[in-house]
Order: sequence, then structure tokens, then C-alpha cells
Amino acid sequence: MIRAVLRKAVRDGLPQLVVSCVLLFLFSWLFVWLTSLINVGLWATFFDMLPAFVQKLMPVSPKILITPTGRVSFLFVHIVPLLIIIGWSIGRASQIVSGEIASGRYEVLLTLPVHRYLWVVVPAVVISLGAILMAGSMRLGLWVATMTVRLPERLPLAQFTPGLVNVAALSIALSGITAAVSAFLSNRWNTIGIAAVILMVSMIVKLVARLWAPGDWMKYLSFLTLFEPQELIFAGGATGVVIGYNAGLIAIGVVGFVVAAAALSLRDIPVSR
Repeated sequence: MIRAVLRKAVRDGLPQLVVSCVLLFLFSWLFVWLTSLINVGLWATFFDMLPAFVQKLMPVSPKILITPTGRVSFLFVHIVPLLIIIGWSIGRASQIVSGEIASGRYEVLLTLPVHRYLWVVVPAVVISLGAILMAGSMRLGLWVATMTVRLPERLPLAQFTPGLVNVAALSIALSGITAAVSAFLSNRWNTIGIAAVILMVSMIVKLVARLWAPGDWMKYLSFLTLFEPQELIFAGGATGVVIGYNAGLIAIGVVGFVVAAAALSLRDIPVSR
């Protein structure tokens, strides 16, 4: 029966995963190509024109960000890849409980001889593996770009690994949070809305903590404080920082999935309307 649960989880998420991976691969290649067309002096002028409060938001020095590696590192915080990753995380995790209740499938599925928690654990594994595959698609796009795009210097692909792991870890964290919300609701759209609000509030709290010196303590209230792919890319030998950030995000995701599994095991399933 576990194989049946796994097949269902893969079948439900496969179309979105394939589309997401293709888009991330193509955009990663396209981003490197576009950055190769922009003059380095223009980048330097752009950073010099930025107001002081904007420069405070940058995780590393502008002098580093104008290098070829620094320019490409913006891929990891670009809105397009982030929207694809957020769409995968919230979209798939919201389906785990509230989505199945709203569709009426749990009325049948939960009568099968399968432990309830497996209906969360198995999709959680599939979602997490999907996050890893999407990060891998970005790396593949970067690799192809190094083979086809002329750059001032060869991109050190290994240096981007901490950033790619951070992107995958963010997806796992957001998936776990969404799954925990989903386990207490019966409407998928309500779950998506609440998860989106949590994400937006976390983003605002992170910005306030970074811009407002007395509010530095607020960074501990946002899980997005651990999402700093550019900082990790240029962390050098700070292995502890890389592990700490990524392990923290993964731990948040795992806790969220555990909460969702426990809630589903204990809650009543309403009849869909």
C-alpha cells in the first residue's frame, strides 16, 4: 500500500515538477547569457547609484557582486526562480490534507489499510526530492551556460553549491509550514492564502530587522532570515554558517511535516461539499 501512496504522490506532482524544472533550467541559462551582455562598468555605476538603505539589504559587498560570479549569484534571489519554487512548495503541500479533503478523496483514501501519517510523510518526501531536482535543474542550466556563453572568466560552479542547497532548503521549509497549515483546514485555497500571508509577513519582518538597527532581534522571528544564498556562495571557508542556515531551514520543514502528520492522525475528516 505504501507503493500506492507513493505512486499517487508522484503522479499528482509530476506535471508541475517537469514544467518547473524545465523553466528553471532555461531561465538559469538565459540569466547567465543576459548578464554577459551587460558591461561591468554599468553594473558598478548601478550599485553606486543605489541609496544607502538599499545597499544595507545586500548580503555581501557590492564590489563582490559586480564580479561575474557575483552577477550570476542574483539568479538565486531573482523573482522568477523564487516564484517557481514557491509555487511548487505551497501548491503541492497545500494538497496534502486540505486539498484532498476539499476534493472528497480522503473519504475513500483514509478507509484504506494505510497509517494516516503516511499520507503526509510520503508526499513530504516527494516534495522534498522535487525541491532538490529543481535546484539541480538550476545547476544544470548554469553548467550549460558555462559551455555556451562567453564570460570574462569561467564560473566556479562548485562555489554555487551552497546557494543551490539554500534554495532547496527554503522550498522544504515553506512546504513544511504549508503542510502544517493544511492539516488544520479543509479548504485548499484557504491554506494557500494563509501560507502566502506567512511568507509575506516573514519577508517584511526580515526587511525591518535588516534596515532598522534597534529591531535586529526581529530577524529571529522570520524563517527567511536563513535564506541567504548569495551570502553562502561567498562565505568562503565558513562551513558552519552554510550548514547552520541550510540545516535550520530543513529542520523547520521537518517540524512542519511532523505537525501535519500528527494533526491528520488525530483530526476528524469533514464531508466535502
